[in-house]
Order: sequence, then C-alpha cells, then structure tokens
Amino acid sequence: MFPLNEDKRAELLSRGRRGEREKGDGKTRYEKRVNSKVATTVKEFNDIDMESLFKYSILTVNVPVVGETDNYLVRIKFGGFLDEIRNQLKRNNNKLELKIILKALTSSFDKEDVYIRCTCPDFQYRFSFWLSMSKVIAGAPENRPSKITNPKNTLGSGCKHLMLVLSNNKWVMKVASTIYNYILYMEKNRQKQYADIIYPAIYNKKYEKPVQLSFDDKDDISDKKIIDVANEIGKKRGQFQKGNPYRFQKKPTTPGKDQLSIEDEE
Repeated sequence: MFPLNEDKRAELLSRGRRGEREKGDGKTRYEKRVNSKVATTVKEFNDIDMESLFKYSILTVNVPVVGETDNYLVRIKFGGFLDEIRNQLKRNNNKLELKIILKALTSSFDKEDVYIRCTCPDFQYRFSFWLSMSKVIAGAPENRPSKITNPKNTLGSGCKHLMLVLSNNKWVMKVASTIYNYILYMEKNRQKQYADIIYPAIYNKKYEKPVQLSFDDKDDISDKKIIDVANEIGKKRGQFQKGNPYRFQKKPTTPGKDQLSIEDEE
C-alpha cells in the first residue's frame, strides 16, 4: 500500500485562497482559476492508472485543463476509493451503478489526503519545491528551491489550474463514467482479469461464477486503449436513453457555466 499522508482538498484550497496577490492584476491564483477550463468529454480522461485503483484503492488521473495561454495536465492522486465504493454498494442492494462510483469518488476526493501536480511553468518554478518539502507533490519531488520566484512560500498551495481542479467536480463525473465503462467492458470482454482483480476489489470477495477465457484476455494491451474502447461503447450505450442524467449533452455556450463548484454543493 502506498502511503498517502498529504493535505486534504479543503486545506489546499484554503491555503490557495490565502495566497499572496500578484502585483500586476492584484489577484490570487485561486481567484484566477476561473479563466481556465477543465476538459468536458469522457474520452479525454483515458489516462487513469487502473492497476493502482483496483489493487491499492488509489486513483491517479491526469485532468486536462485548457489554460489562458496553453493546455496543461493536472495530476490528482488520492486513496480510499474501494472502501467508499463498498459502503455505497451496501446502500444500493449491492448493485453497481454509475451513481455508486460517482459518490465513492466524490466522497474520497473530499475526505482523503491528496497528491497534486501540474505541467505548467508556474507550478514548476514556484510551487513544486514547496509541495515536495511538504510531501504533497504527485510524482518525482523537486529538490531545487524556488529562491527567486517564491522564496517564502507565500503564493498559496498551487497554480490556478490546480485551484480550478481542486474546486471543481465536473471532472469527477467524467472519471466516474470512465471507470464505470472500464468495469463493464472488462466484465464482458476480459473476464479473467475482471474475476481475479476487479470483482474482488469492488465486492471484497472472490468471484464465484465460471470464467470464460476469451482471446482478449491473452492480449497485452495498454489500459489507455482499453479505456478508449470502453468509453466509446459507453457513449453509445447511454447517449440515447431518455432521462439518463449522465448522457452526453450539448455544451453550454456561456463561459464557465459548465464548471460546477464542489464548494457550491456543500
């Protein structure tokens, strides 16, 4: 089991709000998060470490963000998923549905400690060292101090892209859909992996039905390719169902309206 002893989402956001304002526009990075946008389609969330998720209960996902000057990837990593999904299953007569995965992700994202990282230069040169020192960084630590760009660690807990992802739950819906599509695909097309790893992880018991070994089970293909196929099948499965709250819908035309704040829901 990997150690997860970092800061919770609420604490990271709180530090972000208290960050020093920039001299140019007088805003914190938390305030400037609204100028960026999280990816809006499920197919953009195909970079999930499924092995870590179902073996160690740790979600590691790269969230695509469209920034003001470029596109970036915000990496989010937190644990507790399997415990939460089992709790949700008990309340739903042990029936796995998309809403169960969504609730499990939302709950663990809110309660568990979080690793964070962004590919933008602002994060690299101003935040990566301090987050490494406090063991909040996802991935390799940064050992070079930001002596000039953020010498006293006064700018908050992360760049505006991180602040956006931490305060926004729209991407959690997309990740939940991706995981759900993946589970259904594996159950039907790669039964051995489903029976050996996924089913026991979700239900906390052995898979007891006969396993039909398919040709696909023998293929060594990446999770990304499997996720892409599973998402395409999932899109066709749900997009025409009347009343489906998770169906693909036309994007709003008003900037920022497609971003739902977790804080607004609390």
